[in-house]
Amino acid sequence: MKTQIENKFANITGINLDIERLSFEFIDNEFLLAAHGIEVAVTDLSPVLSIDVVRWNFDIYNLIKGNKIPTHITINEIIVDTAVVEPYIALINSHYNDIFDNRLSGLSALEDISIKKTIVSGGNKLLLAPIEFKKDKQKITVSMNNQELINNFQAPKISNTIDIKTSIDVNKAKEDKEIVLPFSIEHDDFTISAQFKIFSVKEEVFFELESYIDEISVDDIKQNIPEALANTKIASRLRQYLSSGIVKNAALKIRSNLSAKQQTPTIEFSADLYAAELKMDSKWAPITALNAQISFANNQLNINGKDAKIADIDVGYLNISAANLSDNNTKIIIRSRINSSSQKVASFIKKSPASETIKEFINQFELQGDIWGDLIIEIPFYNNADSKVQLGFDMFVTDNKLSFLKDKIKVNHYSSQISYHNKILQTKGNGNIGGLPFDLEINPDEWINNSNSKLKIVIKRSDGELVIFLSKEYSKWHAQVDSKHADVDVYIHPHAKGLAFVELQNLRITGFEKIKSPWSFLPSDFPSFHLISKNATINGVPIPNFEVGLISKEQAMQIQNLKLEGIGISDKELIFNGNWIDGKTTLKAKASHRNLSDFLEKLGIKEPVIGGKFNIDIDLYCACMPWEMYTKNTNGLIKLDIKKGVFTDQDPGVFKLLSIINIDSIAGRMKLDKSKLNKQGFNYDRINIDLLLEDAKIKIDNFQIDSKDSEIKLSGYLDLINFDYKLSAHVKPFIADSVPMATYILGGGLSGLAVWITDKLLFSGDIVNEFFNNIIEFNYTITGSWFEPIV
Repeated sequence: MKTQIENKFANITGINLDIERLSFEFIDNEFLLAAHGIEVAVTDLSPVLSIDVVRWNFDIYNLIKGNKIPTHITINEIIVDTAVVEPYIALINSHYNDIFDNRLSGLSALEDISIKKTIVSGGNKLLLAPIEFKKDKQKITVSMNNQELINNFQAPKISNTIDIKTSIDVNKAKEDKEIVLPFSIEHDDFTISAQFKIFSVKEEVFFELESYIDEISVDDIKQNIPEALANTKIASRLRQYLSSGIVKNAALKIRSNLSAKQQTPTIEFSADLYAAELKMDSKWAPITALNAQISFANNQLNINGKDAKIADIDVGYLNISAANLSDNNTKIIIRSRINSSSQKVASFIKKSPASETIKEFINQFELQGDIWGDLIIEIPFYNNADSKVQLGFDMFVTDNKLSFLKDKIKVNHYSSQISYHNKILQTKGNGNIGGLPFDLEINPDEWINNSNSKLKIVIKRSDGELVIFLSKEYSKWHAQVDSKHADVDVYIHPHAKGLAFVELQNLRITGFEKIKSPWSFLPSDFPSFHLISKNATINGVPIPNFEVGLISKEQAMQIQNLKLEGIGISDKELIFNGNWIDGKTTLKAKASHRNLSDFLEKLGIKEPVIGGKFNIDIDLYCACMPWEMYTKNTNGLIKLDIKKGVFTDQDPGVFKLLSIINIDSIAGRMKLDKSKLNKQGFNYDRINIDLLLEDAKIKIDNFQIDSKDSEIKLSGYLDLINFDYKLSAHVKPFIADSVPMATYILGGGLSGLAVWITDKLLFSGDIVNEFFNNIIEFNYTITGSWFEPIV
C-alpha cells in the first residue's frame, strides 16, 4: 500500500513522496489511514517539505484502482526548508506549462486538507497558523485564522492577529496558465485585499503579490512594518520622514522573475495622502497639511502634492522626488510653488539649516508684501556627513516694501525677481526711493571692478543722475557714489568695541547747493561713527583732510571735535561741534590765532593779509540734514574780532573795500596820489563785526573799526548767490595831522602850506584839527560784482 500511494501521488502531481511507514488508526470513531515521516521532493532534488504525520479517511478501492487521491486529509505538522527552495523555482519555470496541463488536474480531486502547524525554516523561523484547504466545485479555498503578524522576528511586539482567506479557480488557472490566489486580511485597524499570482510572459515565469488597503493611518503603517523590512535603509527613512496623516487607496505590487537568478524584485507602490506631515530633516520645518499622491517604483520615489504648508507658507504645488534610493548619496528633491508673504518666507529661511551665506543676505534686507515663485530644496536621503541641505529658489515680488542697511534705505512699490542658486543671491527690480524711481540689483552679472564680494548692490536712479555701487568684503563695506554733482568712494570699517570708521576718499563736489539726498534719514538711522575725509575738492578747490566724531544718542547726533589734518592748527585754535536733531542741524565753530594771515594760509586761503590777531565765532542753523547745508538754506551769526593788521587792495574780498573807501576817499578829495598816502592798504587797530547769514545773504549787523586813519560805518549785505554787493559806507577820515589841510582848501601849492604852518606855529594845529575833523565826511554806495565793485 505504501508503494502504491507513493507511485500514485508521483503520477498525479509529479512530486515524490517518501513515506517512512503507514498505520491504521481510530480517532473520534473514524477509521483513518496515517502516513508517518513523509518527505516531499522532486527527483534528484533535496526534500523541501517534511511532514510528521498525515491522516485521512479513505476509500481503499478508489485509492488503489482509481485516479483520485484521498479527499479528506489532516496534516499535523509541515516543515518547509527555504534553504533548498531555489532549485524548485527553476523546476517550476522549466515545467510551467506541464504543471498547468497535467499536474493541476490531479489536484481537482482534493476536497479537504487541514494543516495544523506549518514551520518555515532555513533562515528566520516562522510559525504559521492552521491552514484549511477546501474544494467547492472548481474552486479551492484556502483560509488561515488568528495568524500573528510577527512571530519570532526581532520587531515591535504586536498582539494583533489576522485572518486570511483566498481561493483558486482551477479551470481558469488551466486556461490562463496562471495561478491567482486572491485573499483578504482582516485587522483591527485596517483591511487588506490582496492576491498572489504566478504567470508566464515570453516563457519566463513570474511571481507577483498585489495588495490594496482602502484606508490606514500613517501611525498604523509604522507600527505594523515587520522588522525585517523596517531595518532596511529605505523603509526606515520613509518611516522617519512620514510622521502622520491618512493613507487611502494604497496599492502595493511586488513582482519576482522566477526564471532569472538573483534578480531584484520590482516593487511598485501608490497611495493618496491626506493631511500628512513630512519631516525630511530635523532642522527644517516639516511639510504639513499635505494632500498628495505618492508613488514608489524601482528605487524611485515621487510625491505630487495638491496643497500643503511649509511652516506658515502656503504651498500650491509640491513635488518630492528621489532616484536610486539604494545609493548612499541619493538626495530628496523638493520642488514647490509658494504663494505667501515676504516676511513668512524670510522667517522660514532664517530658521532653516540653509547656508550662512543666504542667511546673511536675508539679514541685510527686509521685505513686506506678497511673494510667489518656485522653491527647491535638496536633502540627503541618508545621514551622509558629506552631503548638506541645499536651497534654491526663483521668486517674484510685486509692490513690496523693501528696506536694507538696517532700515536706512527704504524702497516703496518694490517689484523684482529674486533668485538664489549655487549660493548666490541675485535680484533685478525697481521701486520708489524718496519719491523717485530707482532700479535696484543685487549681485548683478557685471560689476565695476574685479571685487570678489559675495554681496554687491547697485542702486540707480532711473534718470541716471545717481548710481551707488555697494559691496561687502568680510566685515568691510565699500560704496562708490557717482552723481551729476558729486562723486566719492566710501569705505566703512566696523569696529567690534569702538566706533566704526567711515572714510571718504576723493570726494568731488561741483555744485554743493544742488546736492540733495533722495532719502529722508533720521539721526537714529545711524550708529555712532568716526568720519574721515581725504583728498576732497569743492568746486575744484581742495579742502583740508579732516576727521570728526559723529555720536548718535537716541533722536540726536552730536558732531564732535573736528580735526584738520596736517595744517598745523591745534585743537585749541579751531573748535568745531554741532548737533542734528528733529530734522535740524546746528554747527558751531570757534577759531583763534595770533596771526590771521598765517591762519588763512594754513587753511589754503590766499588772501593778501598782513598780521592780525583774531577770534571768530560761527553759529549756523539749517532745517535739513548735515550734508544738505548750503548757502540758500542756512542761517546763522558770525562774530569776528581782529586786532592790528593791514588789508591790501590787491584781491577781491570784503576787506578790500576798507582799503578802497579809505585811501580813495582821502586821495580823491585831496587830489593826491593814493600810493603816496599808504602803499600797504588799510591799517587798523581793531575790527569788531557781527554778520547775519540769512536768505543766502550776509547782512552787516554791527561794524566797528578802530583806526588811526578814519572812522568807517558799513550797512547792507553781500549776496552769496550772485556774488555782488549792496552796501552803504559812511567814512570820516582823520586827516588833520597827516595832510596839509591848506592843500585841500586851496587846491595845493605854497599858499596852503603857509596856512598849515601858521596854524602849527601859533595855535599848535588845534584850529584846523577841530574844524576839519568834524566837517569832512564821505558817503559811499558799493554795488556790483565782488571782483569789480562799483564805488
